[in-house]
Amino acid sequence: MSLKQPDSWNGEQYDAEAQRLYEAGQYDQALDLLKHALTRYPDSTELLVSLGYTRLAREEYAWARAAFSGALRIDEEHEEALAGIGDAMLKLGERASAFRAFEQLLELGFEIDLELMLCVGRSLLREGLLRRAERFFRLAQAADPESPDAALDLAFTFYRGGDHERALLWSREAVRLDPEFADARALFGNVLYERGDFHGSLEQLETIDAPNVGDAAVAWRIVELKRRLRGLAPDAEELRPYLDALEELSGDPSPEDRLLAEVEAEASGVTSGLGRNQLDLFGRPPQARLEQAHRVRAANGVVYEGDWESIVCDMRNGSDRPTLSIDDFMKQEALRLRARTGAEVSWATPRAFIEDSARVGALEIER
Repeated sequence: MSLKQPDSWNGEQYDAEAQRLYEAGQYDQALDLLKHALTRYPDSTELLVSLGYTRLAREEYAWARAAFSGALRIDEEHEEALAGIGDAMLKLGERASAFRAFEQLLELGFEIDLELMLCVGRSLLREGLLRRAERFFRLAQAADPESPDAALDLAFTFYRGGDHERALLWSREAVRLDPEFADARALFGNVLYERGDFHGSLEQLETIDAPNVGDAAVAWRIVELKRRLRGLAPDAEELRPYLDALEELSGDPSPEDRLLAEVEAEASGVTSGLGRNQLDLFGRPPQARLEQAHRVRAANGVVYEGDWESIVCDMRNGSDRPTLSIDDFMKQEALRLRARTGAEVSWATPRAFIEDSARVGALEIER
């Protein structure tokens, strides 16, 4: 317990402290505090909603649903509880119930609430429900046409769906609305890269200061483009900030080892295009990095660690089809497994793909 005299606090103070702990990623402490607070204020909708979102962060989806249900029994029109229970139900596979909760928000007039529409859209996007996610992101954009977050979330949605033209349009719009928005620069630069506009891609990506990169794939792409377009040596001083960021974000092997191995391979003519171990950037909802790290062991003994999407990305990169999109890779693997086992394997989301692959014995989820 972080409070010296917790019993002197009212419900709002407990909730504020729990939110502070939540935002700092201290979910265990937030959970303990909220459970204590609810012994004193069991009918507090705000505490119950905070408990629900803390449970969601801990991937305790049934408990999250129970917390949100408790809040809705007290206030059946509580907007954050409706958004939260919809998210929990999606995770539990109760899609019809989740959709009803989200529709209720619109019936109550919350389509003008930017943050709420973004929250719902991101829940849908995380589950691969792209058309439904687009609908809520468009409502968010209509609620505030100057929101760079709404523009970027639309860009991510189109990118995930393979519509790079609209992904380019909306990521460019997000950059226009907020030139300092690093995530918008990253996606805009990535789409330009995939269109073959390498100079335009580097122009966008190198505006992101190394300490603000936040994604190993972005750091790697900046290093790659600077070397390719400017002829820099692997240990050039200009690359050092991004190499340091890459090492911090991705761990072993070191960036120097990666670069030297690539140089040697290129010199010997072994590789061309994307390397099998090269990191690749793909569209993700902004909150995806908060997901707990998982550990998956393939049938050949190879171990993958990270969030569900990064694991599938690494599986794709290590396959004989590293240039496929993530969605196409999952689809082809799912069809191959169905042909081999006769069982259906979902490719709707990375999580569903991995869990179904484990169910048919193609891999093992260790964490």
